[in-house]
Amino acid sequence: MSFSPFARFRNFTLNNLKALLEVYPDAAKSMEWSEAADEIEVRSPGYKKTSYQQACQFGLEDRGGNRFRIHDYLFTFDDENLTRYIRFWIKTYFAPNPYVKGNDDAILIFCEIVREILASPDHEIKYNDFFNRWIGGKSEDILLNAIKNYAEPVMVKSVSGEAVLYITESDLEEAERQLNYIETSMPIGNPRDRKEFFERFSYDNFCRFYGIENQITLPQTETVVSDNAVQFHTGYQSAFARNKIVFGAPGTGKSYTLNQSKDELLGADSSNYERVTFHPNYSYAHFVGTYKPVSDKDAEGNDRIRYQYVAGPFMRIYVKALENSKDKEHIKPFLLLIEEINRANAAAVFGEIFQLLDRNGDNVSEYSIHTTEDMRTYLADKLHGAPDDYAEIRIPDNMFIWATMNSADQGVYMMDTAFKRRWEFEYIGIDDEAQGVQQYIIPVGTGDNRRYVKWNDLRVQINHILLSDDCKVNEDKLLGPFFIAKSMLDHALEDEDRFVKAFESKVIMYLFEDVMKLRPHNIFRGHAKKNGKMIFSEICKTFEQECEGVFGLEGLSQETREALE
Repeated sequence: MSFSPFARFRNFTLNNLKALLEVYPDAAKSMEWSEAADEIEVRSPGYKKTSYQQACQFGLEDRGGNRFRIHDYLFTFDDENLTRYIRFWIKTYFAPNPYVKGNDDAILIFCEIVREILASPDHEIKYNDFFNRWIGGKSEDILLNAIKNYAEPVMVKSVSGEAVLYITESDLEEAERQLNYIETSMPIGNPRDRKEFFERFSYDNFCRFYGIENQITLPQTETVVSDNAVQFHTGYQSAFARNKIVFGAPGTGKSYTLNQSKDELLGADSSNYERVTFHPNYSYAHFVGTYKPVSDKDAEGNDRIRYQYVAGPFMRIYVKALENSKDKEHIKPFLLLIEEINRANAAAVFGEIFQLLDRNGDNVSEYSIHTTEDMRTYLADKLHGAPDDYAEIRIPDNMFIWATMNSADQGVYMMDTAFKRRWEFEYIGIDDEAQGVQQYIIPVGTGDNRRYVKWNDLRVQINHILLSDDCKVNEDKLLGPFFIAKSMLDHALEDEDRFVKAFESKVIMYLFEDVMKLRPHNIFRGHAKKNGKMIFSEICKTFEQECEGVFGLEGLSQETREALE
């Protein structure tokens, strides 16, 4: 035996699977393989040389014909289910195969490992002995890592520096069950047939492997008649932009502005919106939808596990907008609000939905996208009709997508030009909403050093320092009027000690950690004059003793709040 079971590229891991899935073009289904490969090469240089081999060995691509084909269902999976896919894949993988050269008979690697372990007296075998006997080529480290991470109940341990594969006593029965299932239900077939190899890792086989119900194949519903057809163009008129991003410095009132616009747009229909906050781990599966395992009873009352499509905020509000489009006499607007859109990789979160953001003169998506099978069946279930009625979709003119963006935050993602081009941007200046905080008086200092200052006066003076030649801070890092939340300003004088601590943890921490991290002495000038240590706790002590003096400011605060009224 002598073949290498995998290309020497990367380990077969969750992160590498996700990286492969991210390179496929949105319009893949309409392409031939040669065209798709060229576009993927642009996105992922080196794809044509090496990474395509791993993608094919991973069961992702079907190269049995001229048209581009990949497993759509994987794009709906979250990390947990993608991990389940890798376990399913490694246990049913065989080699040689269409993408692994070799003249030897193909073997189910996992099955042969399990068979040898079950036959051994102590239920363990040396990995190198197995590899040399059954495989004999290269990439033994890649295979070992895949087994170690995804092939339970087969486990890996090190004995005298040598890898040993074993199965615990409690897992022997389960290992034998998996071995029998794979060999009887998923035999190798034609090991050189590319299409057959691709279909081996289909959603149907995935569901059968885990004993769950295939939720993509839903009962056929009644066909939609033309009088009840979904209309993307409803004729809804509004002066508000359909796709809008409001941006500005922290505390300028971006969310407040969008909330006011929301109330004006929706009026009495205040429930016709969804709000979501993006974060670094937010994904397409969260935003659009994904399948998740749920437990229930079958017709005979037995427990079972099945997959259920769980829609994300985009899909939920999209369905509501499409459902309303049928009611020609009562067309209403529907809104998706996204907070902190650039705290996630927005282009990746939107996925193929990205293509729908281009709106034509009627405020309908200029271009349609081909839906995945799970998306079609979900839409058919919610909106009635047959899944094929939703093979292509657009965003209707009664659906609005608004977002806030704060470029000053740490860890934000840059938006590419193509993504930004599909939005209207509204900038809120640093003092545009200052009138809304003119009345607020806040406590500063502690104990006998307690004084009072107008929040807006202090904020403006701090910003002047930040804009000075000593600091040269960009406007997007200045303090907006609502940098301290309105709810906190409203109650600042009810629990003064608590507010002072909040000021330290919000304002002083922000200036110290984010704005002037490399030059804190230029903003905390009063503290610097005392030759104080430039550490956060010492700066807070100076603030508690000298109030605005920590910034080198004088004359803003008064001993009583009444003196400021």
